[in-house]
Amino acid sequence: MMSLNTSARNRFTTISDPDLEEHVRRLHNQFPRSGSEMMRAYLHAEGIVVQRRRVRETLKQIDPAAAAQRWGQTVARRTYYVPFPNSLWHIDGHMRLIRWGLVTHAGIDGNSRLVTFINCGTDNTALTVLTHFVRATCRYGLPSRVRSDHGGENTLVALLMNLLQGNGEVRHITGQSVHNQRIERLWRDVFQQVVHYFYTLFYSFEDEQILNPEDDIQKMALQIVFKPEIQKRLDLFRHAWNNHRLRTANNRTPTHIWMEGMLANREQHSTAIDNVFGNDPYSQENIENGLARHGIRLDQLQANNDDLERAVIVPQPHIILSSEQQQDLQNAMTGTTDLKDRYLLCVRQIQNML
Repeated sequence: MMSLNTSARNRFTTISDPDLEEHVRRLHNQFPRSGSEMMRAYLHAEGIVVQRRRVRETLKQIDPAAAAQRWGQTVARRTYYVPFPNSLWHIDGHMRLIRWGLVTHAGIDGNSRLVTFINCGTDNTALTVLTHFVRATCRYGLPSRVRSDHGGENTLVALLMNLLQGNGEVRHITGQSVHNQRIERLWRDVFQQVVHYFYTLFYSFEDEQILNPEDDIQKMALQIVFKPEIQKRLDLFRHAWNNHRLRTANNRTPTHIWMEGMLANREQHSTAIDNVFGNDPYSQENIENGLARHGIRLDQLQANNDDLERAVIVPQPHIILSSEQQQDLQNAMTGTTDLKDRYLLCVRQIQNML
């Protein structure tokens, strides 16, 4: 028993309460609405493994009002069933930052709740969504089916799925966003933990009259400065989400559920499982080979005009900077760490270039 207790203690990082509070406070400033499990996962992403009790107590000290509010929150969920990992992925776009020309695209596995991709960009085109999707399949395999809303930005994913996985079956399911349960639930957490910070910050810039979303220079500067920061926080969120424990899944993480489901169902001869463990698991090269059998190249896929009309248009600044100007801009901002200062500096630099 003593050896078991020693082994359990060794799993945790030796860190003092003040040092732990410093780390939690910094992460809390970045992800102010995170609960104890997500905060514990954010710490884990930085190599700090501590007991759940210590994280809860630290969060309570830092922000007692928010901690009390989370205790009273419950989320009503409908009964939901997907048989295997990769049986069904949900994909969607999140438009809460569209006013400033920014949009987030994500995919989530319906069985395990594993976030397969989440990316911030400056457009809502079908090619962009396809690019994110293909990169995710190279990491997690090609799903058996995909579900999305009716938006035209999803048409190339639908075409890819039906060409590669078709065999007379429907491989892309469309419906209203409110019925895309897994990803709608994900968006709630993404907004609370990542997007809300930037949403309120950008409106505060407008209140200070240092940002006008109709001003091309200011919009471009905002995107140049904040898009990488948003993506950085989305990457941290994805890592934390995929490694946080789910109360409704016996405290397993989405990553554990995905891996266990894959291993437990290897003999089921499911398309979703075979795409990972079969003789020819999917990579981008195999996707390209599959399309080649239909006489199509991946870079030739295009949405038609009707599909484009159904896609939400993300307004973009009508300014083009040369690669040399872009590099000069990055060099000018080197050493300026405060995001607001970087934005104001970027605005001035672009004005001087034009």
